[in-house]
Amino acid sequence: MQKLTLQNRRDQNIIGILLKPEDNIIGTAVLQHGYGGAKENPHIQVIQDALLQNQFQVFNFDAPHSFGESEGKYEDARLGLHTDDFEDVANWVQEQEWFTGKLLVSGHSMGGFASARYALRNLEKVNFAIPFAPVVSGELSYATKRKFYPDLFSKWEKDGIQIRESKSVPGRIRKEPWQVMTEMLNHSLLKENNINPPMLLITCEFDHSCQHEHIKIFYDALSQDKEIKMLSDSSHTPREPEQLEELKNIIDTWLIKKLAES
Repeated sequence: MQKLTLQNRRDQNIIGILLKPEDNIIGTAVLQHGYGGAKENPHIQVIQDALLQNQFQVFNFDAPHSFGESEGKYEDARLGLHTDDFEDVANWVQEQEWFTGKLLVSGHSMGGFASARYALRNLEKVNFAIPFAPVVSGELSYATKRKFYPDLFSKWEKDGIQIRESKSVPGRIRKEPWQVMTEMLNHSLLKENNINPPMLLITCEFDHSCQHEHIKIFYDALSQDKEIKMLSDSSHTPREPEQLEELKNIIDTWLIKKLAES
């Protein structure tokens, strides 16, 4: 494992780890966590391990404005910044002397949005994409939160901020300004080019943040080589051992098939 540092377009330090498989490297993967996450989150580690198992070296990084090692304050996080940072990292990775083989992009939630957008905008560079429970659009996220959490959502809008303890990084407090939601309305995968590289979309059965039905809308809009799988009995962020094992198996099965075809 090698810890590496780069700077994004806003001159903030981004810190990630580069991990290599034991055997022959056939590709390079870029992996990003979601809003308020970190590269050490169990579900991110599971994705990382599945990629390593299939001979991809992995650059797993902490997005700025989160709870990892990269710079920035959590309350300044926005979907647009999260996505720009993925683009900066993916482009930087491809410029490094250690970059080799096929390029795979993956991420969870906001990181899922970022990896999917990068894949759609860089078809000539990306060989595989695995967005996990991705945000599809700000409009759909707005509707989902208002549907499942009407009182909390109204209070957030009224107060201009919501404060809660992080489930992904216990002990950390999430201070989320209402601008997180309004800024998200500027973004939508449904407005991107719909020609895609081979893409595996993974949804969660009981996801009240990025609903399966909404991710299916994105899936239906894609034009080619696509697959969608549901992680059973899981909320937006899987934490139970059996859920994490299923997530790993879904990725492993798809990659074995796709690598055999390529």
